[in-house]
Amino acid sequence: MTHILVLLVVSAVIAYLGDALGTWVGKRRLTLFGLRPRVTALLVAISTGMLITLLTLTVAAIISEDVRIALFSVQQLTHDVETLGKERERLQKDIIDLRDQVRVKQEELVVFRKDEPLSAIVIPASQTAAAILEDLHRYVDDLASRARDRGLRVKDEGVFFTENRPQLAKMAELIASASGDMVVGAVAGQNISIGEALGEVRFLVRPNDLIFRAGQEIASIEIDGTLDRPQIARLLRDFMDEINHEVVRLGMIGNPLTGRFGDLSSESMLSFYDMVNQVRSLGRKLTLIAVVKEDTYAIGPLNVSFRLEEESAGN
Repeated sequence: MTHILVLLVVSAVIAYLGDALGTWVGKRRLTLFGLRPRVTALLVAISTGMLITLLTLTVAAIISEDVRIALFSVQQLTHDVETLGKERERLQKDIIDLRDQVRVKQEELVVFRKDEPLSAIVIPASQTAAAILEDLHRYVDDLASRARDRGLRVKDEGVFFTENRPQLAKMAELIASASGDMVVGAVAGQNISIGEALGEVRFLVRPNDLIFRAGQEIASIEIDGTLDRPQIARLLRDFMDEINHEVVRLGMIGNPLTGRFGDLSSESMLSFYDMVNQVRSLGRKLTLIAVVKEDTYAIGPLNVSFRLEEESAGN
């Protein structure tokens, strides 16, 4: 505010002096450089305006560093802004790359994901509750040992049994009253990374029912062999994911398929990518059918073979 007042005062003083000088020159009809009096008065007025601007900028530059920078460093400022803009873009890209790296590292450190089955066992029917309770103790001991082997911190089993004795006893009585074999499974309640405590674990108890019979066709998909290999591979992966979700919905414990998209039959001897190549080499529309190799119960695993068939003429 002070700077503005100073500029106003300086401008007013110069304007007043210029007006007084112009009036004085006009009354005396003075001339400069041989010019006519009227032209001389006009020249004085113009010079006064220029002087006002010059002195205003000079005073502003003296009292304000921002004005000095704006007057004498505009090009440098423009260059600096462009440089900073490029640096900002580079830093934003670096941030995105670092976030991706952190996410990858976090995923690598995750031992169990939320809702992922940790393990499962079948407890035979026609046992006493006491015998089943011993089976449950052995199961928990084995689960704790596996978790430690994977780098997790696990609560002492004795403390666990003491804290959860009523729940375990109730579970044993439930299994003892069942008419058939029962599956007991443990499921992670949250993502668990290396070095963390095993944390929340949910226990599932369900009948070890027959889910599929040997030779049963459980899913099929139409595939166009004229597509490129990445597209065919993506379709097959989606197909296997659909099978996963469906069999879990039907009662199987957790993820029933292996890391290589199911146990392929010895008859076909095809790996996942061999199948992609075969479909692509045939180069026409086909139907891929997933067939269960053997009777499959809730405990799993699901072993499937795959059969390729020509599409019917109606298609």
